[in-house]
Amino acid sequence: MLVGAMLLQGNAAVAQGARERIAGERLSRDLCSQCHIVSETQRGPALDGVPSFLDLGRSKRTDAQLRAWLTDPHPPMPKVPLSEREIFSVIAYIRSFSD
Repeated sequence: MLVGAMLLQGNAAVAQGARERIAGERLSRDLCSQCHIVSETQRGPALDGVPSFLDLGRSKRTDAQLRAWLTDPHPPMPKVPLSEREIFSVIAYIRSFSD
């Protein structure tokens, strides 16, 4: 019984992670894709020198660094007011490229 409960809990965590990644993907497409390549299938536009989300996901940046980048961006990146949950979702989506 305990093993079954642990498996269900693990499945719930996986499902939650998938929901966060999907939400992050939607936000990224809506808010970031004008300047960043946010998916493996996106073909432009992207500004020269602006990192793709694939590159960010494979970089050595920590979640804390990504969070700081999303909450206090540097020019020319505009400040986009994101909730804590939205920040978590975008980071989860970026991290999906590190797999």
